[in-house]
Amino acid sequence: MPTLVCHVRRHLPIAEIVVAGTLDESTVVELGVTVTDCLADQPDGVLLDLTAAPCLDPRLPAWLLGMARTARRWPGAPLLVAAPPAWLTGIDGITTYAETADAVATARQLPAAPRRSLRLPPVAPSCAAARDLAWQACHDFGLRRPAQIVRLLASELAANAIVHARTELQLTLRAVPGGIDVAVRDGDPFPPQAPGPHDAGGGLELVSALSRDWGCLLTSDGKVVWARVEVLSDQGTLRRAPA
Repeated sequence: MPTLVCHVRRHLPIAEIVVAGTLDESTVVELGVTVTDCLADQPDGVLLDLTAAPCLDPRLPAWLLGMARTARRWPGAPLLVAAPPAWLTGIDGITTYAETADAVATARQLPAAPRRSLRLPPVAPSCAAARDLAWQACHDFGLRRPAQIVRLLASELAANAIVHARTELQLTLRAVPGGIDVAVRDGDPFPPQAPGPHDAGGGLELVSALSRDWGCLLTSDGKVVWARVEVLSDQGTLRRAPA
């Protein structure tokens, strides 16, 4: 039976994953879990070292491209792949390297997104703490005009985790190109319910209305619910999601 070992050499600011063993339709599941868990840490890039992992399934490059698109959407992390030359065919859209050292050197030159993070207990006062961190983060990032909307998003995402997940949560705010990401990670493996036409106007309906994009990333130990506020170059004009 094929085996695969995924070793996370580094989590932040760049996730570096070294893979050894055989990549096929069964072992790729383990690789997917490892990459997803690394994305939940919100790295500035993801490096996959596949030089010691032969590919035995022609569908795997397409899977790799799908993972790259997921990482690009959120947390906005490029996927860099070090792989044997045979791997480099048919995966346009991914930055690939024949030598691990070249991939590592490029990854470690990626710009780091400023971030602020806080662990909170699943109690009501944590919503106020989330709003305070959001306000301070916007001030620190030099993006004060959208601070009120970022505060609302942080509070709503924290409240959703407190009510439904009932686990410790981690709030992270990142200044990304063109905006601010607000993310709450918790220990509940069930995704949030998307807002519907009959929602009362709070919770995830508010998150959807205030953010340019939002989503949920399931992990091996829970999930991350995230939202992105878009900020124009004048550091304050918010571009809301289309109606």
